[in-house]
Amino acid sequence: MKKTKEQIDTAQLRDMQVPAFAYELLREVLIPDILGNESASMMYWAGKSLARKYPAESIDELIAFFSLAGFGNLSLVHKKKDEMEFQLQSELIQARFKTMKEPSFQLEAGFIAQQVQRMNKQITETYEHVKKRADKVHFTVKWDYKDMEFENE
Repeated sequence: MKKTKEQIDTAQLRDMQVPAFAYELLREVLIPDILGNESASMMYWAGKSLARKYPAESIDELIAFFSLAGFGNLSLVHKKKDEMEFQLQSELIQARFKTMKEPSFQLEAGFIAQQVQRMNKQITETYEHVKKRADKVHFTVKWDYKDMEFENE
């Protein structure tokens, strides 16, 4: 992954540990408090913005970023001509399912959408499917080959 001027230097932070409580406090309490009712849609667009600052060159880099950022263990479940499905799971996601009625993964969905859009050069959307009983999230990524991405996207 190439470093841009907006990126945090991950080299020195890579091996540091932060309590999960701190991460969840920011993500699930503070940010929704600030964003209010629009939290889910704003998180999707925030994910897209993050992806522009941390562009991945491949699906493997996308998966590696998820791990590095603490988003969880992302894996590609299947790929079709105009669709991909990813699965996301982690201990933190399991804990979120146990403590939250309706957890949202729109930040991750937006991040995936922008990365795949950049790779495919097609307008792309990602839909989250929470699988609470299985302690995982599935993301369906769809694009249409007729919808070309514009350079300023």
